[in-house]
Amino acid sequence: MREKKKISIISILVIQAAVVIFTMSGICAKFSSRYEVMSPKFLLFIFLELAALGVYAIFWQQIIKRFDLSLAYVNRATSIFWSMIWAAVLFGEGVTLKNIIGVIVIFAGIMTVNSDEV
Repeated sequence: MREKKKISIISILVIQAAVVIFTMSGICAKFSSRYEVMSPKFLLFIFLELAALGVYAIFWQQIIKRFDLSLAYVNRATSIFWSMIWAAVLFGEGVTLKNIIGVIVIFAGIMTVNSDEV
């Protein structure tokens, strides 16, 4: 059985940076929905969405090359948290108690997977 590597805070921050870039594509998609299809602003946000996804894809390839796949994917689940933050801050959407409980459950799972205990 392979020994589990200890996860550093830098590792988690690097993975979170990729997740934030990934959630930026959703922000651009939501902004594009405010404009008429094929209008200049619509096309700008679609371009930005694709650019964010392209940067994320390159970044993610480097992450899965350097980190255990199980670690990378479990931390990717934090995109739910980031999406909730963006929805509240950028779009004025409400955050419910169920949203908060869901994020807490996700973070508990992430902490369990990232912990050194088997």
